[in-house]
Formats: sequence, structure tokens, C-alpha cells
Amino acid sequence: MPIAPKSEPSCSRTITHDSDVDRIGCALYSTGMPNSSADEFALHVGVKTDPIECRYSHEWLFHLLREVGVRHVQVGTFFELYQLPDDFFLKLRDQAESYGVSLSSVFTSHRELGGFFYGDGPWESIARKNYERLIRVASLLGAQHVGCNPGAVWRDRVDEKPRGVDRYLRHMRELMELAKQVGVDVLTIEPMSCLAEPPTLPDEIRTMAEDLRAYWKEDPSRRAAVGYCTDVSHGYVDADYNVRFDHFALMDAALPYTVEIHLRNTDRYFDKTFGFTAPERARGIVDVADVRDFYIRHSDRLPVHDLIGYLEIGGPKLGRDYSDPLLEDSLRESLSFLEATFVVPAPPVAGSDVLTGAERPGERPYTSPGATAEASTRVQVSPSIMCADLCHLESSVRQIERCGADMLHFDIMDAHFTPNMPLGLLTLEQLRPRTLLPFDVHLMVENNDFFVDALARIGVQSVSVHYESAVHLDRTLVNIRSHGIRAGVALNPGTPLTVLDYLIERLDFVLLMTVNPGFAGQALVPSAIRKIRDCSALLAQHGTSIPVEVDGNVSLENIPDMVAAGASILVAGSSSLFRSEGSLQENMHAARRAIDEGLRRRSGESRE
Repeated sequence: MPIAPKSEPSCSRTITHDSDVDRIGCALYSTGMPNSSADEFALHVGVKTDPIECRYSHEWLFHLLREVGVRHVQVGTFFELYQLPDDFFLKLRDQAESYGVSLSSVFTSHRELGGFFYGDGPWESIARKNYERLIRVASLLGAQHVGCNPGAVWRDRVDEKPRGVDRYLRHMRELMELAKQVGVDVLTIEPMSCLAEPPTLPDEIRTMAEDLRAYWKEDPSRRAAVGYCTDVSHGYVDADYNVRFDHFALMDAALPYTVEIHLRNTDRYFDKTFGFTAPERARGIVDVADVRDFYIRHSDRLPVHDLIGYLEIGGPKLGRDYSDPLLEDSLRESLSFLEATFVVPAPPVAGSDVLTGAERPGERPYTSPGATAEASTRVQVSPSIMCADLCHLESSVRQIERCGADMLHFDIMDAHFTPNMPLGLLTLEQLRPRTLLPFDVHLMVENNDFFVDALARIGVQSVSVHYESAVHLDRTLVNIRSHGIRAGVALNPGTPLTVLDYLIERLDFVLLMTVNPGFAGQALVPSAIRKIRDCSALLAQHGTSIPVEVDGNVSLENIPDMVAAGASILVAGSSSLFRSEGSLQENMHAARRAIDEGLRRRSGESRE
């Protein structure tokens, strides 16, 4: 299994394409050597594009993924892929990037590359030609990984299997060199569930990987690595319906060579596969939490620090007017569940923007519009915890996770700056280890610095402080960022935007109160939409597109106007996410539709 040697601790996780050092060295680590600890390991969720084939466009999928906060896509194949010109894939890559989506991988589940098992002649040559084209397509898309199922031997010619495997491995060795030449990091193979489709049994999985690893080690400077794209829904069931090896047994065999995985659900015979909606989870055997724990527990045996699990489903029955519209809700629910149950975020890296927000604490370089372009197009939902069921808070947060929220919004009040005290620091402290969602804290207090230091110990991700209550606001913002926390300034409805003029260099976002602070359920102040629009324009004039967060009567009726005016973080409360007329899931879908309407209006206004 061609996995590069372990890099020095200082090696960046980002692969540097123009480095003289082997490009794989920073991303993959050799089997049998110490790997990262569980504390350094991260699990991510992506989507394989298969369910949209012949149903929706790639742009439709990118738009949906931007809404739900999923950034990784594995491009599935379709017949025309092998004939389309290079320009198609360059445009597709640009389109994905405009939505903040990374085309991280390319993988075919079809059998157009399976001809290596069918003997010499046209089958073999066509499979080779298609595989070469697939590698070049991956390079055009900027994907790091590209791969396929190896193929299958004909059932009536099973004795051809050993020769087919040898033929496949011979071509793979040559393709490793082509992949290296065009800048693709890893060729991937998917272990299968059937003896006619090697590798299936644990010994086959290990033997095939070790063969290619040995070849890679002979000349790693000229050959791309090879790894497994492991499907967590695969297991081996014999002809008598005996489960000989379940999915965990096959996952374990592939573990030292696994660089990415497919996330699917399946029945007890590993036959039908499907997603992770509530009904599908009830009839499936794949427990995502167990899968997550398996990879965390064995992270020291994996060759990667960051493992992406791609949701791979076919979706509802293809090509029916009654079924195709069901795909969006199916994807949303499955992805929401996976985000809440599977994802383990990477820890902050010392010296990185994630940890400090600056090269020196509190001193972030001035933000250019291009550096934060995504902030102006993606709209995030931050549910207000003061509107949740505080008697059953952990259960309420679980529901919020499942409906696809981006973060949790906490209003901390001291009964002085505002005449209310709905939440205290102890609530945040007890809830912090129970969810992976970021904590977005809005301080409505007189002694900001006391609360900032306490929140840093709890481990929150963003803090906004009121201009009206701060004595030395610049110093407070520096203090926030010195803890590696995103810093924002909150403005009451009557506070003019001119107070931002000499603060922008310290800010990661601006929070605009669209009601007077203190209580939920208030009516929108008349100037709210105008102020959001003016704030967006002011930030653009200063050459930055940091997010504008809005808090106060963020209702389903007001969201389109707020988003059209430039709001990109919505504090969702009693008039949207927590309204009594619908469930959290239904209300979130309604909020996303309202956001879509606002983005359409914003786009129309920008073209005029």
C-alpha cells in the first residue's frame, strides 16, 4: 500500500503542489509507524453526486450544500464524463468554488473501468483508456483522490479471477505514474461485498494493498499513492446467507490503507443500501455513532489526519414526478443527521488562523474582499438558545443539531445592561462538552472583560460585545481574539454605523440588533432593513466582507428582506425556528426557503 513516510511535526496539513518535497508526505503517513493521536484526528462529511444524475444539476447540489454547511464533494461518474471537453470540468470547478464547495474526490461506482477482469482485447483497452481519462478529469477538477471499484469477473468464468487480479494490478502500477504526472495525490480502490468483485475478504484487502504499497515504495517520487475508499455498508455474506464478515471486519482490514469512506446504510444481508433519514435508520444496521467511534478509536492506524465520509445514496426512485422532488428533503435529513452524529472537527492548530485569528494575538491582517467572499454569499442560521426548551435543554440541542443549524446563539445578560437574565455561564459550561456545534455568544452586560475571560475558559467560538457598554472597546476586541475567539461588535438599533470606522480591523463580524435588546417576541424596529443594507455597504467601502449578523424578530416574513439587504448570520428565535406552528425541522426548512428568496433578491439587486 503506497503510503508516504511520516512527515515532521511541523509539516502543514495543506499539500503544497509546487514543493520539491513529495506532495503526499504531508497528507499520508506510512503504515506501522506512529500516527496522530485521537486529539489530532478529524472526521468530516461530504456528498457523492450520484443521486442528482439525470435528476438535478451540479449547481442545484452545490446550492443545497452551501445551505447545510457541507463543503466536500466526491464527483460520481456518468457516461458522458469520458467524452466531455476539458473546459466543462474547469467551469464545474469554478462553479463549485463560487459556492464554497471543494471537489475533493472523484469516484465511479459504475463498471466502465471493470474491463481489466474480462481478458485481453477491447475490454481491457477501453477500461485503460477510460481510467486514464478519469485521472485527467480529477486533475482538472482539482481533486486529491480518484478511484473506482476494480470490476468483476464473470460468474461463469470464475477461474479467470487470479489472472484478472494480476492484470488489474499491472495497469494500476502504470496508472500510479500517470496520476503523479498530472498532480493527483491518491488512486483509490473500494473493497466490495462479493467474491467476484475483489478485494472482498480481509486477506484479499490486505494483499492487494500491500502489493501496490511495495511498488510505490520503490520510487515514491514518480508514483502516486494508492489507498482505499472504504464503504461502511459492505460486508461479506456467503451463498447460504451466513454473514461471514460484517462491515466492521472489512473496515478493520482496510483501516491502515483507508483515505476516505462512503457513508451508506444497509440491511442485515448487506443487500439494499439507502441513506440516514429517520425511517431509513430504523430499518438499517449501520450505526453511524459506532462507525464514528471505530475510526476515532483506531485513528492511530489510519494513514490520514482528516477522514472524509461521503454520503453515497441513490435517492428516491429516479425519473418520476412523484419521487424526484423528495430528494432534497432526503439529502437534508441525512446530512443533518451525519453532521450531528459523525463529524468530529479538527482541533485548532497553534499559530493558525483558527486558533489565534492573527499572526500575533489581536492583530489580524486587514481582510480583503476576496479572502472572505464566501461570507457574503452563504447565510448561516444561529438558533437562539433562550427560545429553546430550557427544561430539556440537551434534548432540545439534539433536535437543533438534527435540523442542520450552523451554530448555537447564547444571549448572556446581567440584568443591568438589559432587564433580563435568561442564561448563565454555568449553562454554557455544562452544555459545551455535549455538542460539537460552535457557540456564538452575545454579551449584553456591563463588565465585558470579565465575561470574555470566563467564556474563553468554557471554549466558545465567537463573542460579540456591545459598543454601548464597552469602556475600552478596542482593548476588549483584542482580548477576545487573543483567546482564539472570533470578535464581533453589537450595535443597538439607535447606534449609528459610524462607530465602526475605527474598529473594522479588529472585527470578524458585526451584530446588528433589529429590536431593543432584552426580550424575545418584539416587533422589528422600522429602520432595521435599511441599517442592514447600509452596514453591508459600509463594510464593502472599507474593503471587507465580514458577516453581518442580525438579532431580533428574524421571522420567516422578515428573513428574505434581511438576507437581500446583506445579512449572512441569522439569529433564529421565536418567530422562525421556534415558532409553535411547526416542528424544528419544518421551521428550518421554511427558514431555508426564506433565505433562498432573500439570496435571489440580493443577486438580482447586485446585477441591476
